Amino acid sequence: MPPDLRQLRYFVAVAEERNFTRAAERLHLAQPPLSAAIRQLEEQLGVTLLLRTTRQVELTAAGRLLLDEARGLLEHADAVFSAVQAVERAPSGRLSIGVAPPARFGVAPQLLAALATRVPGVMLYPREDTTGVLLHELRAGRLDLVVGFCAAPDPALARDVLRDAPAVVHLRDDHPLAARASVALGELADETFVVAGGPDSPGYTAAVVAECRAAGFEPRTVADPYPDLGLRAVHEGLGVVLYVRSAFPEEVAGSAFVPVDAPVTLPFELLWRPDNRSGALAATLDAARSVRDAEGWTAAA
Repeated sequence: MPPDLRQLRYFVAVAEERNFTRAAERLHLAQPPLSAAIRQLEEQLGVTLLLRTTRQVELTAAGRLLLDEARGLLEHADAVFSAVQAVERAPSGRLSIGVAPPARFGVAPQLLAALATRVPGVMLYPREDTTGVLLHELRAGRLDLVVGFCAAPDPALARDVLRDAPAVVHLRDDHPLAARASVALGELADETFVVAGGPDSPGYTAAVVAECRAAGFEPRTVADPYPDLGLRAVHEGLGVVLYVRSAFPEEVAGSAFVPVDAPVTLPFELLWRPDNRSGALAATLDAARSVRDAEGWTAAA
């Protein structure tokens, strides 16, 4: 029968202490069973490992070799055991995650790809809808986490900023400002702003109005009659949209996206129910914050 890890640990303790009494104290073990274990190890290997005297213990050549190799074996064994235990402790489970449409081409793909790597034991089931609808589903317990856009205040939910996204002005490509490198928000004081239609995204509408007021004017607004992030409304000449570029693909025929100067940001946030104590949610939130910080998505990062 080959030696086991217990015997190797005993041998290393004796070899390092050069004394059975001190080794037994280190191992929290009585000396007789320790001495018996070392004798059994020598018998199994068929070699003498230790030269014992009344005052000290010396290593034989075989003992010195075994000490060097045993340390590496025990270190490797500890690493293997820790890795196996980590698998059991690793967060796992299912999370239903709501994603607001403005995150479609930027925040969401990057975040979901990173989460798949950072919390592989958590199965994510994403669903896209307006922020208002997603928050209703979150409060009802049908979602675990929401990536919201300009979410209205809600004391029933916990939240954390994920990204302060730079705003652009979405214009029809024949608009007089469409060829500009940037545009000051105050230059749009005479424009009509397309805002959210219906009650689903009051936070976005409030954010647009607040930014215009900060720029010194009261905006004229019209509710978007279409559920397509203002795309048709802009193309039909109903107005302009203050939005984020990540809501749209690389090329959009008939559209121009002009950065705002001085910069305006619109927030993406993580939102969840504070009574949701699942390890999967906690690990996912930690991973999302790590992505945010690594990418410098917020002004404070």
